[in-house]
Amino acid sequence: MEEIIIPAASGLLAFLTGSFPTAYILVRKQSGKDVRAEGSGNVGTLNAFEVSRSRRIGASVLVIDLLKGAFPVLIVYAALGDAFFAASAAMIGVVLGHNYSPWIGWKGGRGLAPAAGAALVFNPLLPAIWGAFWLAGFLKTKNVHFGNIAATLLSPFTVLLAMDLVCVVNLFTPPEEYMVAVVATVLFALILIKHIEPLRQLVGTYSHSRKSQ
Repeated sequence: MEEIIIPAASGLLAFLTGSFPTAYILVRKQSGKDVRAEGSGNVGTLNAFEVSRSRRIGASVLVIDLLKGAFPVLIVYAALGDAFFAASAAMIGVVLGHNYSPWIGWKGGRGLAPAAGAALVFNPLLPAIWGAFWLAGFLKTKNVHFGNIAATLLSPFTVLLAMDLVCVVNLFTPPEEYMVAVVATVLFALILIKHIEPLRQLVGTYSHSRKSQ
């Protein structure tokens, strides 16, 4: 029973931590604007910057959301030690809370910053792999969303192929190596789901450009 209760409690507490709507609060305080109704409507770093036109606000949202993601996983390590399932639940929970915050009508961000913060503690290779793909995609297209989507799609396969190396770096020891890939896939899936609309826009733009040629 304890094996279920502890990860569930870790996930719930992480969800509540992740649900703190950083971008909404800071943009509202700075300009009075509702970030959910401005720009892309995303409650995250990029839209906070675009709506507020303030680098300070954008940077503040990024840093707080990174820390927001790292904090629950660090707490699990400090309180429970090498608790793989509790740490995994905390990492997934904090991203879910960020993406679907109950305090702002279940709206939220796309999960990138809290996922990066949590993954840096859980396994720093995960954000490193994602970042390498993102950089390649962004340099190729100069489109942030393309980089996000390409990196999120390709990273799980890379984790699976480099499983031995990934597990060596993991802070928490998995009962089976494949479980790291499962957790990583769930994490990337949560990010990808929130990129469905940008993906539609990219496909629409590509289709339009093809028709106009």
